[in-house]
Amino acid sequence: MKIKTLRELFEVELRYAYDCGQKLINKGLPSMIQSADSSELRSALEYHLGETRGQSARLERIFTAIGAEPKTNDNDILDEIMKAAKNSTAHIEDSSLRDAALIVNGNQVEHYEIATYGSLVSLAKQLGLRDAVAPLEQTLAEEKAADAKLTQLAETSANVRAAQHAD
Repeated sequence: MKIKTLRELFEVELRYAYDCGQKLINKGLPSMIQSADSSELRSALEYHLGETRGQSARLERIFTAIGAEPKTNDNDILDEIMKAAKNSTAHIEDSSLRDAALIVNGNQVEHYEIATYGSLVSLAKQLGLRDAVAPLEQTLAEEKAADAKLTQLAETSANVRAAQHAD
């Protein structure tokens, strides 16, 4: 499909964001939660899984508000990030080091989502899609907070524990 208008670009990117959320809900975050050793990290990931479910519902409301079908476009970027994350943690036996790697991988996903939602907010504003702006801004704020929480966990506990177990 050739994209010819800003509105079409917005809808395509919205579908990528929706796909990202669906993949994180159905596989990415549950897998990370299962792999996490730290109760703090598991709790943060479980909290963000709940947020991600809410974000997905918000996206569905945005699709309805703009008269578009809520469907996904396969998000190859997220697929590659998740594949790299799985590969990195699969080769780590030490649970402290695995938690540190999970945080690195989580931050990578959050940064991608921050870029995506920041762009969607900008596009929605330009297009005058007022019903989309506030929900997208809310999701952007949640993604920034999740990124900050992961960074805080890395700096105050996960990286410290991983360093203590280094040879």
